[in-house]
Amino acid sequence: MNDLARKLTVACSVVAMLALAAAGPALADYVGYAITKKGEFPLPESVDGVDAKHLIDVKWGGYSGPKSRVAVLQVDNTSNVGSFTVTGPDGQVFSATHVDYSQQVPVNGIEAMITDSMNRSGRFRMVEREFVGDVLAEQDLGASGRVAQPSAAKIGKVLGAQYLVQAVITSYEPNFKKRKGGLGGITKGLLGGAKMGRSKSMVGMNFRLIDAETSEILFTKQVDVIVSTTEFGFGGAGWGSGGALGGFLSGYSKTPIGQAVMAGVNIGVFELIKQIGNAAPEGSVIKADGGEIYVNLGQDVVEVGDTLTAVSMGEELIDPETGISLGGEETVLGTLRVSKVQEKYCVATPAGGEIALKRGDKVVSTKAAAPLQFAPSWQGPGGDKQK
Repeated sequence: MNDLARKLTVACSVVAMLALAAAGPALADYVGYAITKKGEFPLPESVDGVDAKHLIDVKWGGYSGPKSRVAVLQVDNTSNVGSFTVTGPDGQVFSATHVDYSQQVPVNGIEAMITDSMNRSGRFRMVEREFVGDVLAEQDLGASGRVAQPSAAKIGKVLGAQYLVQAVITSYEPNFKKRKGGLGGITKGLLGGAKMGRSKSMVGMNFRLIDAETSEILFTKQVDVIVSTTEFGFGGAGWGSGGALGGFLSGYSKTPIGQAVMAGVNIGVFELIKQIGNAAPEGSVIKADGGEIYVNLGQDVVEVGDTLTAVSMGEELIDPETGISLGGEETVLGTLRVSKVQEKYCVATPAGGEIALKRGDKVVSTKAAAPLQFAPSWQGPGGDKQK
């Protein structure tokens, strides 16, 4: 290769690198993307005003940082439409044939959709659905007074969950029409872009983020979605990977009300990611054996060499009026360094001198997560803008 050719090659490489830098974050850096017939479009920090049809199918960006441990509670239905379940014989297979989804709300199917979407985001450690039900039964037993309150099950400690997520169906209208008088107070910020005179399906969902130990509601978001009865067919690229939702989703996704629920679920999960999608994970000491500390944080959260802050929990403060834990004083004991990692737990050693730890003491990862990345603004297919 002569000098001129070599110089041209170097120049082209420099131009290519500059072009990549100017292009901004790679696709995997964004939190999520709307999947449309015309391609993938990165989502802005606020999706209010983005047409709901673009949020039926969302692909989550790549993420490999710390994860919060989350349990999804049973979906509550406060709408004026009845509920039904679509659980298969083994409690995991979702299938429903010859079902009129316009007459009843498939509550546990929607719960599974939320769990599936959160799991696919790669930002949460999900607690198994069956385990949540068992623990809630223990909670009910404790609340009944048949078990002494100090020994009653505490969901945060039993599950090892930091947060609980619950969705409440506030409205479910497969044959909704926008009237001249508006939408009864939900017009402001409404998603879906309803037009006068067209038949629509509408769902309202309230997402709640709850502290697993204190039961305090940390965040709430009301999501109201409208999807047209004449919308495009559902692609389903991301939903139910591995057959997680079985035949239930294949039928539900073909209905306008089902598509409205899917958009609502994606919006809710998007908001949860903004709240705790890159928060430092917390865990608990399983046992302290000499200089080795066993912690319930596994390989999907920590790596060898990571550091953890060890915290001793003081006396638990219980509200005398409600019986709810208000937390307790915390004392930082020192720093641990992870030396071994297994699937569901790790082993750590004190990073500087002995630390007196006991079972149940808290540890917090010090690993900083990458900041959330969003598109500067919504630029949808055909130049769609936010309403």
